[in-house]
Amino acid sequence: MEHNYAVEFEHVTKDFVGIRANDDVTFKVKKGTIHALIGENGAGKSTLTSILFGLY
Repeated sequence: MEHNYAVEFEHVTKDFVGIRANDDVTFKVKKGTIHALIGENGAGKSTLTSILFGLY
C-alpha cells in the first residue's frame, strides 16, 4: 500500500531539562495539502518544527 504523506510523525516526544516540550505527538500530512501548526505560547510548536527540520 502506497502512502502519499509529505510529513509523518509517530509517537514523537522531546524532553528538555525539567520540561516535556512534546509528548507522544502523532500526525500525518498528505502531499498537496496545506496545514497550520497553531497553539498557545510554550505549547511546543517551535520544538516540533525543529524536529521536522532535523535540528534536534
